[in-house]
Amino acid sequence: MKRLLAYEVREPGEGHCVIAFASNSATARREGGNELNCSFSEVESCNRRPQFDQYAPGPVPKTVLIEHGWWFECHHCSRRVSDDMQQEAEDEGEEYEHLEAVTDGDAIYCSHSCVMEEFVERRARKAAEVALIEFFAATHPDCLIESVWVSRAPLQGPDRLGHAQALLYFKFPGAQHCATFTFGEDRMRVTVVDLHAYYTWRGIQMPTTEAP
Repeated sequence: MKRLLAYEVREPGEGHCVIAFASNSATARREGGNELNCSFSEVESCNRRPQFDQYAPGPVPKTVLIEHGWWFECHHCSRRVSDDMQQEAEDEGEEYEHLEAVTDGDAIYCSHSCVMEEFVERRARKAAEVALIEFFAATHPDCLIESVWVSRAPLQGPDRLGHAQALLYFKFPGAQHCATFTFGEDRMRVTVVDLHAYYTWRGIQMPTTEAP
């Protein structure tokens, strides 16, 4: 079996790049292009990066890539995480002693503070999702809940959604498509084809329109 070598594959649009491991340049160009949503011919460049060979078959740790000039966005605050991060913060007059590239799985953060804030928000969103499901299931027990979504806005615990937007997607009896329930609103969003079934389900007379 041929040894896997590291190649830096770059796309032409915004200069995004990936490290692809392959036995030859053509394979790296194709596989790296696929990862960047580029065709083989659209790839801007595909160059050897022997300093990353030791990490085959990949991925290369993001902290290692940063040491070699790469940068990423903080998964929580979107700050540019790079080897020059502290200097950039100092140039902007910000405190920088706490800044440090930290990884958590596939995510990278600019500090341990952002790791903890993301953890707290994630726990709060999960609690809000559970609360929303329990609320809707209790008030509409005849519906089938498909999924829920809560924004990453600050939350206020499992029984309060604060300023976060919270959506629940569900099917009511007779519906062909999912309807949308938005927490804090008095109305539901229903597709046109399900309007008759919706009014029947709610026990409301469907409005009639007069011909012009």
